[in-house]
Amino acid sequence: MKKKDDEHVEKKADFSLEQYVDEIRQRAKEIFLTRGEDEGDALSDWLQAEKEIKKKYNIE
Repeated sequence: MKKKDDEHVEKKADFSLEQYVDEIRQRAKEIFLTRGEDEGDALSDWLQAEKEIKKKYNIE
């Protein structure tokens, strides 16, 4: 019988770093496009996207 902790680890393993970064990249681009493609701060877009994705997946 598996412990809850083991199940949690297995679920986390299904989500790769590559997928995580790709989702942040996509969201950062959406933020840029929503801004009307105006020159802006790419780092701020990335950090905002990262914050949203972390919240989505309950990552601290």
